[in-house]
Amino acid sequence: MISTAIDANKEWQVIFNEGKNWRIGIYRPKYRSAAEIAELEQHTCPEAFLLLEGNLTMLYRQADGSLAEKTLQPKELVTFTEPHSGFSPDLSGVAFVVETALFETTYTDIQSGNITRRVEVKG
Repeated sequence: MISTAIDANKEWQVIFNEGKNWRIGIYRPKYRSAAEIAELEQHTCPEAFLLLEGNLTMLYRQADGSLAEKTLQPKELVTFTEPHSGFSPDLSGVAFVVETALFETTYTDIQSGNITRRVEVKG
């Protein structure tokens, strides 16, 4: 058995990493509104979010290029394959996140959609 204390004071904290197939993290957005978000991120794998507490809204780019918002609800698992980021109007939002352990993240400018950087995660 492994027991891990959750510190929801950082924007992102991996709390368990199996190393080959999946990992779990805690996400707490640093933004209060969609207007503050400059970049969206998109992984080469699905990323699942489960609201633990507070108010948390995900901003994402739809297939037609338009931006949309999804407010996370308790007991609702929301999985993104689209470019996305999050915000919490009162900074209370905290989500449990599951993703694969090996992937690449592409960051794009929210206005132009141009790639700003790529980051590889190797477990």
